[in-house]
Amino acid sequence: MKNIILVYLSVALLLTFAAPKSGEGQISEGHDDAPPPLRVNSAFVWVPTLVTSGKGERAKSADGSHLHLLDNSLHVKTIRIDTDGLPVSLVILMQTGGAAKRLLASYSNLPWLIDRWVGDSSHEITLVTFDSRIEQIWHFPKRTDGAVHAMTHQRPGDDGAAIKDALAFGVRQLQVEPGRFRRVVLLLSQGTDQGSSTDAQSLLEQLGSSSTVVYSLTLSGGNRPPRLREEKSRDSIEQALAITTSRLDARTAEEAASLTGGTDYQFDDQSSFNSAMLEALSDFRSAITLGFQPSHPQAGFHRIED
Repeated sequence: MKNIILVYLSVALLLTFAAPKSGEGQISEGHDDAPPPLRVNSAFVWVPTLVTSGKGERAKSADGSHLHLLDNSLHVKTIRIDTDGLPVSLVILMQTGGAAKRLLASYSNLPWLIDRWVGDSSHEITLVTFDSRIEQIWHFPKRTDGAVHAMTHQRPGDDGAAIKDALAFGVRQLQVEPGRFRRVVLLLSQGTDQGSSTDAQSLLEQLGSSSTVVYSLTLSGGNRPPRLREEKSRDSIEQALAITTSRLDARTAEEAASLTGGTDYQFDDQSSFNSAMLEALSDFRSAITLGFQPSHPQAGFHRIED
């Protein structure tokens, strides 16, 4: 079964006008008014991966050497990146508004469950609460009582669910971290965005260039639209982009997890939330990270498939 994602390469460009200087390019394919690049510095792409069998069981892969990736239909040489010794930078995005208001009490065991995630590793934890906008932000050093209180004593917010805004904010928080971290977003929310100002393509660019994995735990029930068809190998980048952005609009949390190598679980009470957290923890521990050097590192979206 093929897994297809889009990654976004932002490469250094030397422009032809004004005083030439190096900078981070944001030029996508198909923009007629984009200045032509004179020099391109190639990028190294991280691909967080969760390997499953045909039955959906987690595959026990020692090194990932049997896995192969295609970059825009071209085979690339991959290596496995050893992330076991890396510190963990975790951003928890907790929706307090909209449909999530009724299940805030389900998070009473969240501090203990988060401790299971990070264990004794070097780590940083940030908690961000949101409803129709970002509400509050807490940055916690290791083992603080304030973290326990903040995670378990949230007040209900308004009726909004700005999930795309929250995801974009969380990814930006992780991208400014110095050094090498395992960057993880834990999204606790309803399934579909409601009221964000961030559009799906902008979010996709951030997710595709951030080496961040999203694990989403979403409220069960509601009117989830059916999944759009899986794109086929013959689809162009533009077709894949249109399908993916539609999914991010329709099934925001689930698609963000799928695009980044994470997983999505549903819950409807404290017991099922605890179970979902432990399942996500198992996925986190089973995941591997592959990397490759693009042979054609043009700026813009690249289609990566196994």
